[in-house]
Amino acid sequence: MPFSRTRTGCFTCREDGYKCDEQKPICGRCTRLRKTCKGYGVRLRWQAPQGVGVPKTKTSRSKRQPKSYHGYGSISTPSSETSVPAVRPDPTCIVPNDANPMNRYLLNHWSTTLATIVSMVSAPQNPFLVHLNPMISHSVSLRAVLCSIAACHLAILRHEDSLQTLATRHRLVAISSLRQTIQTEDPELSLATILMLQVSERLFTMDSGVDHLSGAKAIINQERVNMRNSSSTSFLLSLCSYHDILASVSRGTRPVFEFDGRFPIEGMESMKDLTSVLRIVGQISKMRSLHREDLDAQGSAVEAALNALGQADEAMSDVEHTVQAYKHAAIIYLYRVWHNRGAPHVSALAHARSCLTHLGLVPVDSPLVSAQVWPLWTAGCESIDRDQRQFVRDRVDSMYEARHLPSLRRIKQDIEEVWKIKDEQRQLIGVDNVDCIKAILRTRQREADLA
Repeated sequence: MPFSRTRTGCFTCREDGYKCDEQKPICGRCTRLRKTCKGYGVRLRWQAPQGVGVPKTKTSRSKRQPKSYHGYGSISTPSSETSVPAVRPDPTCIVPNDANPMNRYLLNHWSTTLATIVSMVSAPQNPFLVHLNPMISHSVSLRAVLCSIAACHLAILRHEDSLQTLATRHRLVAISSLRQTIQTEDPELSLATILMLQVSERLFTMDSGVDHLSGAKAIINQERVNMRNSSSTSFLLSLCSYHDILASVSRGTRPVFEFDGRFPIEGMESMKDLTSVLRIVGQISKMRSLHREDLDAQGSAVEAALNALGQADEAMSDVEHTVQAYKHAAIIYLYRVWHNRGAPHVSALAHARSCLTHLGLVPVDSPLVSAQVWPLWTAGCESIDRDQRQFVRDRVDSMYEARHLPSLRRIKQDIEEVWKIKDEQRQLIGVDNVDCIKAILRTRQREADLA
């Protein structure tokens, strides 16, 4: 049955001059012809992105039935005859030649501004620049998700809703391209795209409900990415582990991965001590599902491991202050999971005070501040003292002014909500048995943005 003429079809059909059935999120014609559906919406003032179509590829059929997971479609493990060779990107080829001026502008904002905000390492060693940027020319989906992240950030900086619309369109292109190429593309490129979708959701508070970490696990397990010996692999696996462990805290669940600490945070050897503490945090998350006897045994072992970590010295670097902040936050987290104990218990107050002190000694313009959200949340939620609470507010405000990430504003709102619940609880029964993670899950119906 023919469709009635419409001016509200997807941008791809409208540009091609064909009628669109307006199925969402991807129309039937684009699906049938394996085109990149550019979505729906209003025309922007600048020229719509060109040259971002997904090349048609013949998907090799594996004898093994492909496995599916929520969000991107299917992954099949290619045989030795059909496996894709590893990409050797040219580091000098950062922006593809076919990128239009707007995309070049967005990728430039990613490289010069946003990549420095999300990383704990300053340039020129910034691993997001070192490892992701050379991949841009080899992956439509990765290029699109980085453009989406940049447009989201610029929409905040420039107060332009049209940029937010552009960000949504790029995100749709990224997901559509990922679905079409996930079985044929180099798995490192697919993994990089999935992880940047995870980063995007956390920083820009999207709450899509897609479990990107499970998608990353499927890529890693089926393509045996963790068996590769390269610096880019180490970076991607460490990024995955970092988000997985902090997501396990915010969800109140076990981590998706078994994290052995083999890959230091952001693939940097300078982060080995911080990686060790983060691994212990993952062990604490696993304790939530243990019975009392096993819980006590594991709690004692974790407590001993935390106490064995180095003590604070007078002269410390930003990394060392961050490690100490994570250590004190991990102890607070341990006692909450193990004994459901927090403020006003003297140990919780002492560790919260020490954690905030170390965080305050790291300048707000330090790259390490990008890793401060979880310890600031953990210690901040357990703070009772008025001055400490004001420090937490001021610190989050300063972090937002330096970075302009929506997740920082929302984390401040969540901390204020936890304080309100905890104060009411103490006034009623004199003690605090409120788990701040569970409080947000219950009242906000979502997880806190801790990464």
